[in-house]
Amino acid sequence: MSLENNSPSARLGTFFGLGAALIWGAWPIVTSMGVNESMTPAQVVMLRFIVAGTLLAPFAFRGPSSFKGWGKALVFAICAGAPYTFLVANAFQHAPASHGGVVIPGTVMFISLVAAHFWLGDRLTRTRAFGAFMILLGLLALAGGAAGGIATLRGDLLFMAGGVSWASYTFLLRHWPMDGLVVASRVAVISLVMVCILAGFGFGAGLTDVPVKTVITQGLWQGVLSAIVALLLFNRAVCILGSGRASIINALTPVIAVLLSFIILGEVPTLVEFAGLMTIMAGIAVALGIRIKRGRKIKTPVRLPEPS
Repeated sequence: MSLENNSPSARLGTFFGLGAALIWGAWPIVTSMGVNESMTPAQVVMLRFIVAGTLLAPFAFRGPSSFKGWGKALVFAICAGAPYTFLVANAFQHAPASHGGVVIPGTVMFISLVAAHFWLGDRLTRTRAFGAFMILLGLLALAGGAAGGIATLRGDLLFMAGGVSWASYTFLLRHWPMDGLVVASRVAVISLVMVCILAGFGFGAGLTDVPVKTVITQGLWQGVLSAIVALLLFNRAVCILGSGRASIINALTPVIAVLLSFIILGEVPTLVEFAGLMTIMAGIAVALGIRIKRGRKIKTPVRLPEPS
């Protein structure tokens, strides 16, 4: 696989893309560590949007600020903001981080391909259809061969639900195109308002009792690196490399998640789980149109915002 040229600008774009993939690939591991050591899922959500919502607030009011525009942002926030993060954070209590790092993007890709075929007129080619089939096959294998039984299956189903939610966000983003930074900012601000309201009913209670080191680590990764830095890096990579080549680099995200979950968390999948993980990742690559051909790359037809 090649990015076709080795110019300084292409190398810089590749660097930006790899930086985003590394941050997003490590996000499942960091989140899993948080919810399985000293934080509740609600506390993770609370911390993420206290940080991200505060930092991104100045950008949320850029451009048109009509009632309709904020209404769309509210829908985006339901699909990709606090509710999505709470759903996925709960899943990490039941299933391994490696599952989250692969199941979520796999589900996003599968749902997005199907939705684009039926509602956007972006017809499935044989290659994309085969990639979608591989993803579905991998998801079934992963769910059926999970070492943790029903508990892990529950987590995988939550990951899949999170993938459906994020896929809905990407579908709506294509239907209601908006500036990427403005969308991310409004989602963060609306989510901040949500968690602040819920805090009055005990949501995220006990956050002040969490060890300072954990708060700093999770706040930095959840609210700064994943929500802001990775998005800016990826958008910059798209500007330099184009959406197709940037998507190829971003396809490394689930691979990074699996490797880091093994190295850092010591997660060793069963044979069936491993086969499922590999099949999903291969399906994503096929659906993206990634090929190896004498150092040249065939352009990719799909670019999706990375779930995090």
